[in-house]
Amino acid sequence: MRFIVSCQCSFVFMLQALSLCALIFSPSQAFTSTPPLLSSLLPLTGRSTMATTPLPSAFKCMALYSSKEDSNNNVEAAATITSAPTTTTTATINQSTLTLLEHINLNVPSHEYILDFYYQVLGCGMDPRKAQNLKPNAPKKTLWANCGASQFHLPYGDVGQAVRGHIGLRVDDLNQVRQQLETFKDCYQSYKIVDVDGGGKPACIQIVDMYGNQFHCRPSTTSTNNPRLTETWKQPIIAASETIEWGDIATTFGIKEKKDEEKSIIRTNCQGIDYVEFLVPAGTAETIALFYEKVFDATTTVLTIDAAAAASSPSPKIAIVAFGNISPQGRADQSLIFRETTDSRSIPDYDGHHIALYAGQDAKDFDYAFQNCLTADVVWVNPRFSDKVTSLPQARIEKQFRFKDIIDLNTGEVVYELEHEVRSVEHEAFPAPQKKTNDDGCDNV
Repeated sequence: MRFIVSCQCSFVFMLQALSLCALIFSPSQAFTSTPPLLSSLLPLTGRSTMATTPLPSAFKCMALYSSKEDSNNNVEAAATITSAPTTTTTATINQSTLTLLEHINLNVPSHEYILDFYYQVLGCGMDPRKAQNLKPNAPKKTLWANCGASQFHLPYGDVGQAVRGHIGLRVDDLNQVRQQLETFKDCYQSYKIVDVDGGGKPACIQIVDMYGNQFHCRPSTTSTNNPRLTETWKQPIIAASETIEWGDIATTFGIKEKKDEEKSIIRTNCQGIDYVEFLVPAGTAETIALFYEKVFDATTTVLTIDAAAAASSPSPKIAIVAFGNISPQGRADQSLIFRETTDSRSIPDYDGHHIALYAGQDAKDFDYAFQNCLTADVVWVNPRFSDKVTSLPQARIEKQFRFKDIIDLNTGEVVYELEHEVRSVEHEAFPAPQKKTNDDGCDNV
């Protein structure tokens, strides 16, 4: 289901608010015709269980920031979001058929910078399934840096890869990130503190790593914290106390136990991937949103920044693809954001990085997602990895498949390249407690 929203607010405000991934939905009738390809795509069964709740036709933009606990963001919820002119009703969906944005895969030339950066500065945990790759004679060098239900996969490659935009992270203690940046100064290019409140606490720290990846770290609050993504669905990490099994690895990278309501917990400072924002060519946001809506039956929205406020014509748009639950205020658990830019030079050539996501609520949903990608002719095999899926029987065996091209479903034209590793929730690596946490078997680098 796709929505289009027109925002009458300042461009600076939109940059701040959209980076915090609030989704506010207003139905759109922008696409009135249904080409043959679109009509042949299948709805995921999970959508039939989703409830809708009526909302007023206009309400405060980003209302979730009006609470006292979020005052350190220095974002005033003063702008109004109104429905598109062709729309007479509004509604909100309480769940997207995209379940989890699990990992981002980025090549790194060595461990020289990433150990301090991911495990000390960002505060991720060492995944025990790849920790043996730290040993000097290990045949593989891939490491996984875990944060809540999410991960960064960091395999060796000749050239470091970078997301063409930035990565939004939720952190438990932003001051700890700032302190670690001062302690480990040689593992990143630069950082800046944004929106410091009157008490001297930063609202966001923007960091650029050695390979050009940009990370925007924000503190978790009551309204943004999601126990399902930090406690219920949780990737395994090495604890500092596991020295018998892991020795110096546990001493250096292990997470110390904390007391929480009289019980000990092992919790990373980085709580997870909140969103990933990509820069895309002008005029593609609606096309990208339609692709995710039709292929994955995902909940999406398209925001239009007011032309006068943005000082450009036509107005740039932002497509937001929701993952997981969506709050009554319109905030999704996680999001993919595609922000249009008129400066094509600001979009680097695609370097092969990829994202991994879980689709649907069961195996049937996964089947439909694969069939839709097959119908759209976007199923793709990356020769680098061991999973080489081109048919539904293969997809059922591997419980995953890949595609790289986001296309215009009306014309078949490729509008953006981004490899997606799409998994079933029945995949062995799904980080739910009832699932096994074995090596996912697809990483052979």
